[in-house]
This record gives sequence, structure tokens and C-alpha cells, in this order.
Amino acid sequence: MKDQTKKTAGLVGAAITAACCLGLTVVISALTAIGLGFLIHDAILIPLFMVFIGINLWMLHRSVKNQAISQTETLSPFKLASIGAAISVLGLFVSVAGVGFGTVLVYIGLALFFAGNVWDYKSEPEHCSKC
Repeated sequence: MKDQTKKTAGLVGAAITAACCLGLTVVISALTAIGLGFLIHDAILIPLFMVFIGINLWMLHRSVKNQAISQTETLSPFKLASIGAAISVLGLFVSVAGVGFGTVLVYIGLALFFAGNVWDYKSEPEHCSKC
């Protein structure tokens, strides 16, 4: 499987698990309709969210290491995505604890996480032999 596909899978998985933890009705209804209603528990979703975040960050780190740009510029998308991941995980824990601004933190963190991935995708050379 190509690295880009793995990064996309990690990003989509993190977004879906965050949506479940935040209680988005459309996602919860879809999971229940296809018989995966047992997944809608914070004890399962939070570790699953962290696994997807970890997969995506690992693939993002590998991707930026393979690019032939200066080291500081190359790691910038990874740093942005890492900061976003940390904010979203913190927001998820705060949200589960019942604090009102936790949901906003999750959305801000996921936006930064997504921005880091888009930045990496845009900075990737057209015909990268190492990627």
C-alpha cells in the first residue's frame, strides 16, 4: 500500500473516531446501521482515535523525511500535524470529562492536523522516486 493511501486512511479514521466521540448523529447512526454500534463507547473510541492519529503521524514523518528539501522546512508539516494531534487528543479528553470547550479544541486540533497533511501533500514533488 502506498504511503499516501496509509496517510489518508489514518486521517479519515481519526476524523471518524473523533466524530463518534463528539456524538455526531450521522456517524453514530451509520455505524449502528451497519452493525458496528458496539464501537460507540469512549473506552474503545479514544484508544482507536490515538491509533489512527499515530498511524497518520508516523506516515507523515516518513513522508517528510523522504523529501529532498531542507530539514527545517521538511519537518514543518509534521510539526503542525503533531501540534494539531496533541490539541485534539487533549480536547477529546476534556470533552469526555464534560467541559464545554473540549469540543472546540477537538475541532481546532483536527483542523491543524488536516492542514499539516495538506501541506505535506502540496509540498511533495510530482515524481518522487523515494515516496
